[in-house]
Amino acid sequence: MSKGKKNKKIINKVSIVICTLFLIILGLFIGLLLYMDVIPSKYLNIVLGVSIGVALINSIILYMPKVKSKIKIVFIVFAIILSILFGFVTQKLLVTNDFLGKITNTKYETEDYYVIVLNDKNYSKLSDINNKNNKMGIYKNASKSYKDARKQLLEKTKTTNVDYEDLSILADDLLNEKVNAMFISSVYKNTLDEEKATFKESTKVLYTISVKTAAEDISKAVKVTEQPFNIFVSGIDTTGKISNVSRSDVNMIVSVNPNTNKILLTSIPRDYYVQLHGTTGLKDKLTHAGIYGVNMSITTLEDLFNVDINYYIRVNFTTLTKLVDNIGGIDVYSDASFYCYTDPAVYVKKGMNHFNGRKALAFSRERYSYQEGDRHRVKNQQDVLTAIIKKISSSQTLINKYDSILGTLDESFQTNMSQRDIKKLVKRQLDKMPSWTIENQSVNGTDSSAETYSYAGQKLYVMIPDMKTVEEASARIDAFLKEK
Repeated sequence: MSKGKKNKKIINKVSIVICTLFLIILGLFIGLLLYMDVIPSKYLNIVLGVSIGVALINSIILYMPKVKSKIKIVFIVFAIILSILFGFVTQKLLVTNDFLGKITNTKYETEDYYVIVLNDKNYSKLSDINNKNNKMGIYKNASKSYKDARKQLLEKTKTTNVDYEDLSILADDLLNEKVNAMFISSVYKNTLDEEKATFKESTKVLYTISVKTAAEDISKAVKVTEQPFNIFVSGIDTTGKISNVSRSDVNMIVSVNPNTNKILLTSIPRDYYVQLHGTTGLKDKLTHAGIYGVNMSITTLEDLFNVDINYYIRVNFTTLTKLVDNIGGIDVYSDASFYCYTDPAVYVKKGMNHFNGRKALAFSRERYSYQEGDRHRVKNQQDVLTAIIKKISSSQTLINKYDSILGTLDESFQTNMSQRDIKKLVKRQLDKMPSWTIENQSVNGTDSSAETYSYAGQKLYVMIPDMKTVEEASARIDAFLKEK
């Protein structure tokens, strides 16, 4: 066999292999594209037509043995380039599909319970206190996971257990060494860290019990591309897994009207003194509603504003810090200079600031540096959210940071909006490319102190709602959703 025929034979074999790989990758791309269903028909038909046409031409050239070697080499290179391109897009589609699956997985909620002891005690593991001579103070609460957590604790310990119905008294008894340890949920520990002097620095977590409970889906589905709807945005005061039950520090109703391409942000202060849904007696801070799950926050706000909330979105500290860092920081204007109370190393100057994740979080949580306190904080939160949206919306950020943005969000972002509805919204946006107008409002109140449903026995700072501002906000939401 001559050298020329031998080379041609090798090229034919290579061309068949390359073309086969190209067709496999293209098949995966087309199949995933159709499954995802996020591309409008007018674009999808073009993509499919061009892809299939290119595949046919490539197949004819690369599979036919009589085509000249020089031509085949050109098409081999072309097929390799297209394989890389379609492979890249397919990978992005797979990442997107995986992301949607994770953020819409809302079947369970997780709550951590802690065995807490004094820092100066020589306890390093649960067995160190595990005898009848040691007293364990157990705070009884209305959380749906409490009974399961208590059962697990009793299976692991042999201490003398004392039930408490007053969290403040239990904390004092631990600090005064009337009990050797206390058993409370992580959300109540956060409350004590904030409200009880010296508690945080005087205590440590000795053991953790995690309880997973089924979450009820109370979403009110609508045709999201045709009908207006409300989303509750909850920013919980934790890091780590988004499924963890926690206080809701950011409380915002986002009203979306696809008929007018408008969005209305309604912010509610975390310390708003409200009647938790289904409870009687003492009212509570709105932030404490999150202790009993996101549905409690939703139904409580529905009672307050007399509106239906269709879906929710939950984010946490991790969401904000990692997201801002991944997109290279954000630029936010501040109308005052201060060191942040929650992170004293962070200094915010008056004027435009470039924030990394840590600084953006500290700025979003700041209230003590303002005379208006939480009223000003909700404005800062809206400014941070707007800055993030603007940064992510830039094509350069999306292309360069796409995988890392979704990777950041999939463990610290949660919604009960279905994958199908999210895909419909994306498809509508790509089809019509509307420019959205964002409006905002917030409700007000009077500074006060009162006992709360979740923390009876001690007065805490609360904000008594100014019902006139609530009624005005409710009326504006109602009118906003009815606009055509």
